[in-house]
Amino acid sequence: MHPRLRITPSFIQGGVGKLFSIHYAPDCITSESECFVVASSFAEEMNRCRYMGTMLAQQLTQQNFGFLVVDAYGTGDSDGEFRDSNWEQSCQDLMTAVSYADTLGYKQVSIMGVRLGALQAMQISGAIKNLKRLIFWQPVINGQATLTQFLRIKIAASMQRDEKVETTQEMEKQIENGQYISVSGYEVGPDLFKGIKAAKFESYIGAVSVPVGWFTVISSTDRKTPRGDLMMIEKWRQKGVAVNHQEIVGPPFWLAHERTLVPELVDATVRYVTESV
Repeated sequence: MHPRLRITPSFIQGGVGKLFSIHYAPDCITSESECFVVASSFAEEMNRCRYMGTMLAQQLTQQNFGFLVVDAYGTGDSDGEFRDSNWEQSCQDLMTAVSYADTLGYKQVSIMGVRLGALQAMQISGAIKNLKRLIFWQPVINGQATLTQFLRIKIAASMQRDEKVETTQEMEKQIENGQYISVSGYEVGPDLFKGIKAAKFESYIGAVSVPVGWFTVISSTDRKTPRGDLMMIEKWRQKGVAVNHQEIVGPPFWLAHERTLVPELVDATVRYVTESV
């Protein structure tokens, strides 16, 4: 841990329970200080991305930025169980985190959306009066893609155990009928499923006017950013939004079972943030 890092864990009141927060503070919070509020990824991806966030916090606080992580209800160390979480409540909890940053003394707030968290950032961005910018790490632009990937994990596990294999369509139908589906210890119910499925960048793109830093991790220089992402970036730019898109070569840390780091992504993010102050 960096010797100058100031970390304050606490619980704050959310809409339906206590939310666990970690505040990485700069040496001095002034009227010009900016706080990055994290919109975390989904299920196990959230845990896999934690240390990358810590690495970023370590660097940003040395540049007099704040960094705030608040676990949504039903996730991390906050109250509730994952099966009780839902999309709208998670977005409300993210707004609670933004309000908490204000009480800490920050006059400028930016949202850092990691994977599915980017969609939550998009949904609430229009309601944040002091929003300075958005930072996206490997953003998911369509919630359905996350759900499909999640359910495929269950299919793979069933195949390994020689169990009956259900299709993603069959599992989606079960959830829509009110059942819960358990994948790697995470139970997804109808409310969370429907909220994620309906979430799309396209729905909120018109409400965003602040600068955007969009970072895509690619496995090699031969690979490229997904075409859908590039189309979304271009559509934003045509609306006059300043989108800084960068490709970083590295492993997909959000998928790795063992801790996997991409320090180049952290460095690139810090450069973007400090050079565009």
